[in-house]
Amino acid sequence: MASHNFDYEKLSDIFSSEIEEAILIRCVENTFLDLFSEGLMNGTVHTCVGQEFSAVAVCSDLNCNDWVTSNHRCHGHYISKTKDWTGLIDELMGLESGVCKGIGSSQHLYKNGFLSNGPQGSLLPVASGIGYFLKKSNQNNIVISFVGEGTLGEGVLYESLNLSSILDSPHLFVLENNLYSQSTNQAEAISGEIIDRPKAFNIQTFETNTWDLEHLFNTVKEAKDFVRKNKKPVFLKINTYRLNAHSKSDDDRDADEINFFLKKDPLKNFLDLKRWEDFNLQIENNIRKHIENSDEKKLSFNDYCHDQLPRSSEINEISINNNNERMINSLNKAYLKTLSEGSFFIGEDIKDPYGGAFKVTKGFSDHFPDQVINSPISESAITGFGIGLSLMGNKPFIEIMFGDFTTHIFDQLITNASKFYHMYAFQCSAPVRVRTPMGGKRGYGPTHSQSLEKFFLGIDNLLVVALTSLQDPSNTIDEIQKLDCPALVIENKIDYGKYLFQENEFLKISKVDEPFGLIHATPINGEADISIISYGGTAREIVDSSLEIYLETELSIEVFCITALHPLNLIPILESIKHNNIKGVLVIEDHSSDFGLGSEIIAGISEAGIDIPCKKIGAEPFPIPSFKELEDKILPTQDFIISNITKFKDKIYD
Repeated sequence: MASHNFDYEKLSDIFSSEIEEAILIRCVENTFLDLFSEGLMNGTVHTCVGQEFSAVAVCSDLNCNDWVTSNHRCHGHYISKTKDWTGLIDELMGLESGVCKGIGSSQHLYKNGFLSNGPQGSLLPVASGIGYFLKKSNQNNIVISFVGEGTLGEGVLYESLNLSSILDSPHLFVLENNLYSQSTNQAEAISGEIIDRPKAFNIQTFETNTWDLEHLFNTVKEAKDFVRKNKKPVFLKINTYRLNAHSKSDDDRDADEINFFLKKDPLKNFLDLKRWEDFNLQIENNIRKHIENSDEKKLSFNDYCHDQLPRSSEINEISINNNNERMINSLNKAYLKTLSEGSFFIGEDIKDPYGGAFKVTKGFSDHFPDQVINSPISESAITGFGIGLSLMGNKPFIEIMFGDFTTHIFDQLITNASKFYHMYAFQCSAPVRVRTPMGGKRGYGPTHSQSLEKFFLGIDNLLVVALTSLQDPSNTIDEIQKLDCPALVIENKIDYGKYLFQENEFLKISKVDEPFGLIHATPINGEADISIISYGGTAREIVDSSLEIYLETELSIEVFCITALHPLNLIPILESIKHNNIKGVLVIEDHSSDFGLGSEIIAGISEAGIDIPCKKIGAEPFPIPSFKELEDKILPTQDFIISNITKFKDKIYD
C-alpha cells in the first residue's frame, strides 16, 4: 500500500505514544549498527528496522504478568515489553549492567516476563507450558511468541501449535512475515498459504500488516482479547518488511525492492515531519549520553563460572536398608509423592487406565487428574512444555516412553534447559525432570533397546541420574526435587520387575553419605581383588552375580554403582583403589564403551596418579538385534562379563 494513502499528520495524533516507542526502537537499532562499525561491539546483531510497529502493537500494552518469547530479532519486542532500552544497550556492550550482565548479548535476553533465544522455534513449546501454567493458576494472563516465517520449516512449530490447541493454552503465536529467511526468498522455502497452517490445528487466525497502522492496532487488539477471553491459542500473521540486512552487512536483496518498501515505511514517513524529526534527535541525544556515562564494569570469570549441580567430595558411607518390594512399586510411590507436592507429569499414554508403557504412572491420573497430562507423540514439544512449567516454579516430570526417543529432546535440553541459568545471568532456573527407561535384554530391537545416556553426559548444568534396584529410589527422587537444575532420570527396563536388593551371601551394600552418593557393594568376608564400576540395572546384575563371578574367576569383587553419572564424584572410588589393595578396575557400561563413561572414569584414575590395570567393556558397537541369542552377544550379559573378567585376570597377574 503506497504511503500517500495515509494521513501521517492525523496518524501522529492517534498513535503519538506508539510512534515515540517505535522511534526509540529504531534509534537503538541504528546505534547498534554504528557501535559495531566503530568496533565498540562484537558478536552479531539482527535489527528490526522496518518492523518496529509490530513489536509496539503487540507488546506495548501488556501487563506485568503477561509473558513474551522471541527470537534472534528480538530488540523491538524487548523494548516494547520491558521499556528497558538502557539495559539492552549495556547488554550488547558486554557490561555487567546489561539485562543479562553481557552474557546473552543480542539474541539471549530475559527480564520481567520476556525471554528470547536464537535457535528458530526453540521457545515455542516453552511458551505453551508457560501459558498452560497461567491458565491452571487462574491468572488472566497470556503468553505471546514471536517467530519469523523462516520458522515454518521447523517441526517444533507444528508440535507447539498442536499442543497449545489441545490443551487450550492462552498462547498468541505472532508470525512476522518479512518475506525472507536470512537471504532466502520466501518463494524458495515455503509452499502453500501460511495462514492455512494454524487452521489445521483448529486455531483462530488473524492477519494484518505494519503499513496500515489503524488496521494493525485494531487487529492485534482483537487477537489479544480473543486469547485472554477464551483461554485459547491464536495465530496472528503480520506482514512486514525488514529494511536492513539480516545481520550487520549481509544484504543481497534487490535494491529496488528495498527502496519500494522504504517509501512505504510508516516510520520514515513520520520522521519526515518536523515534530518527529525533533523527537528523533532528542532520543539520539539521550542514547549518546547514556553510552558516554555507562559503567564499564564487566562480569568476572569467577562470578560467571558456577552452576546448580550437586558437587561433593564426600567419602563416608552409611548402610542401605531396603523394603521388600518391587522397584516398579517403589518408583510409583516416589513419583506419586512428587505429585502430592504439586509437580506435573506429562507424557504419552501415562494416564489411567493404561498408566504408561511400563506402568510406572499407574494410578496417577486417578489421584491427581489435573496434574497428569496425556501428550501427543511430540517429545521435543513436551520437553519444552515442561521447561515452560519449570520457569513458572513447578518441577515437572516429562516421560519419554523409550530412552531411544531422547534423540528428539536434545535441542530443548541443550538450547534451553541447560543454558537458561547462565545465559540469562542467573535470573531463572529450569528444573524440568525428564525420566525415561533405557536398555535392552527384552527383545525390542534396534530402536527400542538402546542406552543413550552417554550422549547427555557433560552437558552444562544438566544432572544425569541412573536409578537402580540396589536402593529404594525414593530418596534419590526427593534429592532431585530439592535442586533447581534440569535433570535426566534414567530407569532400567529389566530393573522394573526386580525386588529391591537385600543383602546376599557374598556382598553387603552401603552408600556414600551424600545426595546421589555412590552405592558400594563389598565382600562380607575378606577383601576385594578388583573393583567393578557400573550403574543402573547392570550394576544390580553384577552384584547378583558376585558368587558366580567368584566361582568362575576366583576373584572377589567390590562393586561401585554410580547414581549421578553427571556430575561424577570419583573420590570414593579413588580412595578405595588406593587403600584397599585393589588389583584392577573394570568399568562396565550399558552402551558401547567408545567415548563413554568408562573412558571418563579411567581418565580420572590416571589423572589421580594411580598406576593400576584398568579395562572398560560395554555393548558391542552395533544396532541391538531383536532375537535373544544375538542380543545376548551384543549386550553385557553375565557370561560376557565373566569372560572379560577372566581375560582381565590374566592381565592383572601377568
